[in-house]
Amino acid sequence: MMKKLIAVAAMAVIVALTGCSKGSDSAVLAKVNNGKITAADFKKQLDDLQPQMLQAVAIDAKARKEFLEDLIGIELVLQEARRQGLDKDPELKKKQDAMRKEMEQRIQDAMKNDLFNALLKKELMEKIKEPTDAEVKAYYEEHKADIKKAAGGKDLTLKQAEAQGLKRYVFQMKQRDAYLEYSKSLKAKAKVTVDDKALDALAAELVKPTTTGTLPMPPAAKDEKKKEEKKAEAATK
Repeated sequence: MMKKLIAVAAMAVIVALTGCSKGSDSAVLAKVNNGKITAADFKKQLDDLQPQMLQAVAIDAKARKEFLEDLIGIELVLQEARRQGLDKDPELKKKQDAMRKEMEQRIQDAMKNDLFNALLKKELMEKIKEPTDAEVKAYYEEHKADIKKAAGGKDLTLKQAEAQGLKRYVFQMKQRDAYLEYSKSLKAKAKVTVDDKALDALAAELVKPTTTGTLPMPPAAKDEKKKEEKKAEAATK
């Protein structure tokens, strides 16, 4: 019961702290030399707090002031680091540049993913109906061997296969087939060129040696070696 009350209280605190207007976010809570800590900065740091601490900061003026003092301390350390020129350290800048590129790549990948899904939803997904019982049965009859293999060699009845999600799988296959057909139609209207030499060069980079040093012996060679070892052992007896 206590945990539930804490969770409810914490949720109320979050609403109280994040439900403010954008204008209040720009309010300056503290000036630190030439820097400043705004309400937005304060609330952003609250994301890492446990619910109990979050509640304390919201309702206890002393806890709130102590939290602000911590942020002031962090800001002073950062200012001192910049004063000493550590922000211009080549290794640090190199690391930051790598992090920035990685973040930008993640954003681009997320945007591509959203675009991809948005178009498929518009053009295909809403037009594809869930498979009928007859379609599921037809798929079952046609792919009995595959279903058995997926079940670890066990024969499944149609009812058992359906209980394990056969209908959902058939629906996914319908979506996949529709996507492939749609992609094929787009490709037919597009101008696509493939650089086979570049592709082969890439393949050479992708193949990496699995071990270093001596190569592992094939089974036949291992057997021969064992025989030789046994002969040598018998000779010494």
